[in-house]
Amino acid sequence: MNALIETFLKEVKNITKSDIYLSDTFIRDRLLKRGSDEIKMLIRDDVRSLGMSFASLNDGRLIMDHKDLCKVELNKNHEKLLVVFENLGDISIDDYLNKSIFSIEALAMKVEEDGSINFNEIIDTMGGLKDFNDRLVRCMQPQNFSATPVSMLKAVRFMAELDFNLENSTMYSIIENAVFLENGDWEEIAKELFIILKLKKTYYYFNFMDKQLNILNKIFPEIEPMKEIGRCKYHVVDSWTHSLNTLKVAESIIYAEGYFENHLRKAYEEHSSQIVCDGHTRLEIVKLAALFHDIGKPASRKIDESGRVRFKGHEIAGMQIAERISDRLKLGDKGKKILCKLVKEHMWPLTLYKNNDVSAKATYDLFAKFGEDTLDVLIVSLADIIATRKLLCPHEEMGMYKVHVEYLANNYLTRFKDIININHVITERDIEKEFPRVDEEKYSELIDFVRKSIFFGKIPPEKSRAIAYIKEEPTFFFQIHQNLNSGE
Repeated sequence: MNALIETFLKEVKNITKSDIYLSDTFIRDRLLKRGSDEIKMLIRDDVRSLGMSFASLNDGRLIMDHKDLCKVELNKNHEKLLVVFENLGDISIDDYLNKSIFSIEALAMKVEEDGSINFNEIIDTMGGLKDFNDRLVRCMQPQNFSATPVSMLKAVRFMAELDFNLENSTMYSIIENAVFLENGDWEEIAKELFIILKLKKTYYYFNFMDKQLNILNKIFPEIEPMKEIGRCKYHVVDSWTHSLNTLKVAESIIYAEGYFENHLRKAYEEHSSQIVCDGHTRLEIVKLAALFHDIGKPASRKIDESGRVRFKGHEIAGMQIAERISDRLKLGDKGKKILCKLVKEHMWPLTLYKNNDVSAKATYDLFAKFGEDTLDVLIVSLADIIATRKLLCPHEEMGMYKVHVEYLANNYLTRFKDIININHVITERDIEKEFPRVDEEKYSELIDFVRKSIFFGKIPPEKSRAIAYIKEEPTFFFQIHQNLNSGE
C-alpha cells in the first residue's frame, strides 16, 4: 500500500499547484515502520474539487464532502485506504500544528514537487518526535480537556494504538478534568471507545481508565454501584472487579493460539470478525457484553430468609441497562439487539451444565433461542465462569466447563448453523402451495418443525423429503391446528 500512496501523491501534485503537507496517522505509522491505511493531506485549495478529481481518477468513493474537509475511500488490491484532504486556509503549517492537543499529532512533512517525501525533514513544532521516541502521549494544551472532553479518551486511544505510556502531567490533567466527560459528545466518545475495543488489550486500557484516570464511571455511571456489591457464595470479589476480569478472560480466550481446536478457532475468528453495525464487529460487542454481563446485579440484589445474598433476575435488569447503554453508544438496532441478548442470556449455557443436560432437545432449544448469536453467548458464558472459578476454586470447574462449551459450539457449527435459514429446504411459498388450508400465522411453526426434524436426524435437508415428512407426520401440526384431510 505504501507504493500506492507514493503514486497517489504524484497524482495530487498534478492536480493542484498548492503546497501539500502530510500529517497525522500516516506519519505515526511510518515512524513505527508499519503500513498505513490512512493518509491526510493539508493543502490550500478547493478540497471538494480536488477530492472529486482524485476519486474519479482512482475509482474512489467520496464519504465526506465539505467545504474544508473531503474524504475519499479507495479499495486497491483488496486493501482499503482513506485519503483525507483538509484545507489549511490562510494559516501557516506551524500555526496549524500548534493547535494540536497532543505533541505526537503536531508532526508534518512537505511533499516535494515530484511527489516524493523526505522523512529526514519532519516538521516538529511541539517536541513530538522526542515524545514519540520516548513512547509518551503528552498533552500540549490541557485546557482542551475541559473544552473537548473526548480528548481524554483520545489520549487513552493513542496509548492503546501505539503501545505508549501517558505522560505524568497529562495524566493529572485528565484526572482533574474527568467530570467534563459526563457531558461529552456521545458520538465522539463512542468512536474512541470502539477503537479501543478493536484492540487486543481492551481490558488493560478500560482498567486503566477506571483505576488510574477515574473516567470510565463518567461514561458509564452504572458501574459505580457494582463496586459495592457482588460478593456471595460464588464470588469473592465485587461485581465490577469480576466483570473486568471477565473481559480479561474473554480476550485471553479470543486471542489465544491453541486454546480451542483449530477448526473451532477458525470458526470463531470468522464469526467474530463479522460487521454487525456501523463498522463494529461481533468481537467488539462480545467484549462489551463480557464487561456488562452483571451490570444488573445492583438492581436485583436481595437477601433471603437464610441471610444469603442473591441476585435473581439480574440478567433481566442487566438487559434493560444494556438497552440504555446501547442507545448512548449509538449501536443501532442490530448491535443493540445482540448486546442485550448476550447480557440477558449469558446464564443459559451454565444452566444446561448444572442440569447435566446436553440432549438433542436441550441443545436445539438453546440454538433456536440464540440463532447466529450462539457462539457469542458461549464465549461470554465461558469467560464468566473462568473469571469466577479462577478466584474461587481454580482447579475444579474450569476445564470441565470449557469441554461443555466446546461441545455446544461444535454441535452448533456442525448441526445447526446451516439450518438457521432453511429456505433451501422449504419456504412459506412451498407451504402455501402444498398445504393451501394452513393458516399463515402457522407457517413459522411448520418451518421450525422441519428445522427440528433435520437437526434430530429424522430427515435430510431436502425439499421433497421435508414435504413428504410433513404429510406423513400429522401429530405436530395438523391435529393441533387444522384437519386438512377432512377439509375443515
